[in-house]
Amino acid sequence: MKAKLVLEDGTVFEGESFGAEGEKAGEVIFNTQIIGYQEILTDPAYAGQIVAMGYPHIGNYGINDRLFESDSTHALALVVKEYSKVYSNWQAKGSLDEFMKKHGVIGIEGVDTRDLTLHIRDNGEMKGIVSTKDLDSKSLLQKIKAHAELKHETRNGSTSSPSREKSRDPKPETISKAKTVIINIGMNKSTLNAFPGAAVVAHNATAEKIMEMKPQEVIISSGPGDPRRLTGLVEEVKKLVGKVKIYGIQNGACVLALALGCSINRMKVGHHGMNHPVVDPKSGRGEISMQNHSYVIEKMPAGSQTVHVNLNDKTIEKFQTKDGLCVGTLYFPIDERSKLASGYKYV
Repeated sequence: MKAKLVLEDGTVFEGESFGAEGEKAGEVIFNTQIIGYQEILTDPAYAGQIVAMGYPHIGNYGINDRLFESDSTHALALVVKEYSKVYSNWQAKGSLDEFMKKHGVIGIEGVDTRDLTLHIRDNGEMKGIVSTKDLDSKSLLQKIKAHAELKHETRNGSTSSPSREKSRDPKPETISKAKTVIINIGMNKSTLNAFPGAAVVAHNATAEKIMEMKPQEVIISSGPGDPRRLTGLVEEVKKLVGKVKIYGIQNGACVLALALGCSINRMKVGHHGMNHPVVDPKSGRGEISMQNHSYVIEKMPAGSQTVHVNLNDKTIEKFQTKDGLCVGTLYFPIDERSKLASGYKYV
């Protein structure tokens, strides 16, 4: 079956359909990972997005039970150069095609994803629509223009989180005290696993309720959408600053930065992949990081300092307050992910 991707600037990419049939409009981004399509599809941070995979061969190791980042899919569609109809892995429980059909994720293959990546890099991330039903480019372009502005996907901080039943931690409502509290603005399983025993609260939880739990640290999870829209959460985080250690991850770091008085702006091209180099501007020491964010911290306020910058575009990737109580990273370190908050070093 034929499929078509149309960008809001009128650029058209044609290919063949796999996965679910239908039509989805959303934000088109590219991801530079060689592996990880299962995690991408199930990570709440990709909600509302059409993801183009830079690596040309996708689906060759199938789908397994270990790599889910949540209990459902969140990305709208997957764009690939070549979908592997044969998968081979001892852990595989099924094919990517079957999984996408089951969960309503549209796939389009046969696209020159290198050309698509270069187009987005040169012109910026933009809206697009992928369809297996309507193959008229003019019609699809009109649908994009009529498409309402994408809204933040978090719904009461619960629908975007991995199941607590699959962890061995007590449910949040049964916890009166917790060493670590995670504010869920769209949390993936990796974050939950990094902080065993943590209590999870919704994105609209008040600072008062959080402090009643007497936490030693508060984590603001990553999530989808524009962090500038989370004005209520920003105001509650302001009330927590100086009272408890706070750690923000990706969009959670942007929320923390806003609470500290920073300005946040949309990037022309976001960082999506697991091979982004970050470096300490003072020591020159760097590391490779996994990133998925489209917003950037423009300037740190007084009382804060930049710890890591992106080696490619010099954007701020890690910051902290001078008292060491607030730390934010716009990335997940590939190594030692469990040390994201507990045991991190202040410089």
